[in-house]
Amino acid sequence: MSELPFVTLRRYIRELTDEEIITFEAFDKESQEALYKKLLPCKDPLQLEHAYRNNATVLFKPESIRISHKYNYLYFYTKAGQIGVQLDDEILDTIVNLRSSNVYFEVQLNKKVPISNTHAIYLGELTGLYEADYDFNLAKELLKEHRPVDLLMYAIGFKPTSEAIACKLAMLLPLFQFNNRAIHTVHLTSPRLGKSRTAQILRGLASAYVTPMPSPAKLIYDGAKGRYGLAYLYSTLYIDEFDKLQSTRLKDTFKDTYQVLLTGMSDGYWTREVSSRAGDYHNLVGFCFMGNVENMDLSQYNSAFEQKDTRQMLIDLLEDIVNPYPFVERISYVEFLNVDLQAYKLLNYNDNNEVMYLHPKVGRAIIKILQDEVLQQSIKKQAESELDHHFNCLSAVLSVLQVNIEDTDLEECIRGENTFYNVLTTDNTDTNNDIEDADENKLNDFLNQQWV
Repeated sequence: MSELPFVTLRRYIRELTDEEIITFEAFDKESQEALYKKLLPCKDPLQLEHAYRNNATVLFKPESIRISHKYNYLYFYTKAGQIGVQLDDEILDTIVNLRSSNVYFEVQLNKKVPISNTHAIYLGELTGLYEADYDFNLAKELLKEHRPVDLLMYAIGFKPTSEAIACKLAMLLPLFQFNNRAIHTVHLTSPRLGKSRTAQILRGLASAYVTPMPSPAKLIYDGAKGRYGLAYLYSTLYIDEFDKLQSTRLKDTFKDTYQVLLTGMSDGYWTREVSSRAGDYHNLVGFCFMGNVENMDLSQYNSAFEQKDTRQMLIDLLEDIVNPYPFVERISYVEFLNVDLQAYKLLNYNDNNEVMYLHPKVGRAIIKILQDEVLQQSIKKQAESELDHHFNCLSAVLSVLQVNIEDTDLEECIRGENTFYNVLTTDNTDTNNDIEDADENKLNDFLNQQWV
């Protein structure tokens, strides 16, 4: 049996994300320091100005892009500001294939063009394109010897126990597409189950992005600026802080985005105005809307909870904001998972109490192989309702991952009458015997690693 290629992920620079460390395989202090120096300017406007004045090289993954045909420039939008480079065939080919790639751009800044009293575009020369590596040969060998879902759990740093798999399935499903449909989930759980960190890791392993609810311009397309958004660049979006929709800012953003979100979730067609097709495009994007049940007033959902109806709970959460039924209809699986469990109990530790991950080259290849295999699955039953479509999609994915859930149980999960956690952990008394005795040192170590 092939040895599993584990690496440990220790964060020496606290401001770096797991996705950045994984993507660049920056596993030691020196490489993390060098990486952070290049990434920081695109996260902080003052640092971006400082980098420009020193003709420094910056590194970034764009949130959105636009083309200036007049000047033949490509403009990247980052958290710190806009960065422009000359558009040529190589970079255009890269942009066209971004949806299936994990690409960072490296630019040496040499010019600044003010566009207002408070904003500028920083211009430079493209010095590097960094695309994530894949090890398909080893991935294929490992898939012959291990359950696919077990390898996915190792890839995100968890032991492949029934309990861990049950807690993470809702985050893994949107990575896949089936029968020309994306898969959308709602994943609301107790705190410290590692939702945000898992999403960041998956961002380093797949064409995925993590963000709170984005505005229509950020999500789709800003016609006034010719700016393509997240739904153009990525195939999976993890929408964080979904539990905070009652806040004024997120409520307004969700309402503004709602109609275009419904269209995109349904058929992968992203358009801002029915009367205008400029900038419209087609891209299947899977969504995972996630948050903490602790931040919600669950007392108002007691009736639905007692009836074990998570879809009704989601309707209750949204009904004073939008008409919730079209949105809930598009969701393949909804879970309100309020369990007394934290991620540190489920992690894949080595003897030094460090979390081990499959090498990212292998993890990426496994995900890509499984995505292609899901597409080849047969349709399990003739669809007579939207829930049947969800059943066919989830059945195809679970079959490829080799997660054994009976059809009747899966149908209950899709209807909102059951959860993966309940189905996969019931009567599994030996599930976590090897990790429930994790000592206090492990808890103290990993409570400081921003598991949210």
